[in-house]
Amino acid sequence: HELLPFLVAASLLGGCQDPPSHDDHGHEADHDDHGAPDGHDDHDDHAKDKAARTVRISKAGLERSGIRTEPVRSEQLIGGVDAPAEVQLNPNRTAHVATMVAGKLDEVRVSLGDAVEANQVLATMRSVALGEARSAVANARADVEVARANFVRQEELKREGIGSQRAFLEAQGVLRGAESDLAAANERLHVYGGRKGSGSMTTIRSPLSGFIIERHGTPGEVVSEGSSLFTVSDLSRVWVVGRVYEQDVAAARIGALVVVSLQAYPAKMWKGEVSYVSHTLDPHTRTLDVRVELDNPDGTLRPGLFGRISLSRDHDSAEEVPVIPQSAVQRIDGRTMVFVATDEVGVFVPTFVTLGARARGKVEVRDGVVEGDQVVVSGAFTLKSELLSGQISEGDHQH
Repeated sequence: HELLPFLVAASLLGGCQDPPSHDDHGHEADHDDHGAPDGHDDHDDHAKDKAARTVRISKAGLERSGIRTEPVRSEQLIGGVDAPAEVQLNPNRTAHVATMVAGKLDEVRVSLGDAVEANQVLATMRSVALGEARSAVANARADVEVARANFVRQEELKREGIGSQRAFLEAQGVLRGAESDLAAANERLHVYGGRKGSGSMTTIRSPLSGFIIERHGTPGEVVSEGSSLFTVSDLSRVWVVGRVYEQDVAAARIGALVVVSLQAYPAKMWKGEVSYVSHTLDPHTRTLDVRVELDNPDGTLRPGLFGRISLSRDHDSAEEVPVIPQSAVQRIDGRTMVFVATDEVGVFVPTFVTLGARARGKVEVRDGVVEGDQVVVSGAFTLKSELLSGQISEGDHQH
C-alpha cells in the first residue's frame, strides 16, 4: 500500500470540519467506477466522527507492542474524585493486652496469627506485687471480721445497758475503716486483674475474639507494669481511610458512595459509604481524612494494604453508561481519540470520541463508540505514534 505523507493525515485529524465530499475529489470519483459505495448510509451513526484512515500493524508488531483490546461496557460509574487510601484496623475491634503489674511470664499459650476467643487465656505470669495485693486483701478481710465481731459485741453490751456509748461508737468506726480498707484492697487487686487465683500467679486473657496480630512476650521474660504483651484484633470489619486532596474536599461528605480498589487486587472492588469525615486538614499533606467501614469476612482486606477510594459526586446515579479504561484514550490536536479494532487482524480505526465522567481509572464515552466495540486499552500510544508518523493506509484507497 502507498503510504501518505503525515500532512494529509494531520489535515484531516487536526481539523474539526467534516471530510470533503466525494464530488470535490476526482480521484474518489474514480473509486466509484471501481464499485466503491458513493455514500455513508451503510455506516452506524456512531461512526460519523471516525477518522477516515486506518492504522495497520503486522502480526509481529502486535506481539512486540503488547497491543490489547477490550469491549466497551455499560457500567455504573460511581466516583469522580480519587484519593489514596489504606486499610487499617478498626480501633473499636482492636485491643492492646497489657499487664498492670510487673512480673515474670511463666507461660505463653498463643503464637502470632492465632485465632482466639474472648476470655481465652493468652499467658500466665508470676508477680510479687500481685501476691502482695492478694495478701493485703486477705489481711483486710480478716480485719473486717475482727472489727465486725467487736462491733456486734459492743452493740449487745449497749443494748443490755452494760457497754458505754463511746465504746460502741469506737467499734463502729473501726468496722467502717476496716471495710473501707478491704474495698480499697479489692479494687487494687481488680486493677491488677488478679481477683481470681491465689498467690503470685495470674492469667492474662483476651478481651475479645479475633487474631493475635502482635506478640511481645516470651516465657521467662520479666515485664514491667503497663507492658503491652499482645494485640488482638477482630478483622471481620475494617476501616479504609482515604486522604482527599484539598481541591476535592467538596466531595468528602458523610454518606457519599465510595468504591475501594487495592493495588494487591486490581481486579476487585468494594463498595461502601463514607462514615466519617475529619474536621481538619493535615497541615503537612493538605489532605482530609475520610473513613469507610467494610465487612471483611474472608480476611482479604488486610490492614496495611494500599489502594484508592473513588468518591461519588452529588450527581452520581445508578444509571449504567458506556465506559472504557482511561488508558485507551489518546489526544491528537486537542481532540480525544481511541483506536477501534476491525475484523481484520492488525487493522485499527482511529475514532474521535466525546468523554464524560471519570472514576476508578475508567471514563464515560458519550459519543463515538458504542457498547461492544473493541477498543485498544494497551499499546494505544504505539498506534498513535504510527498515525502521527504517517504510517497509515487510507481506508478509501485500498486496492
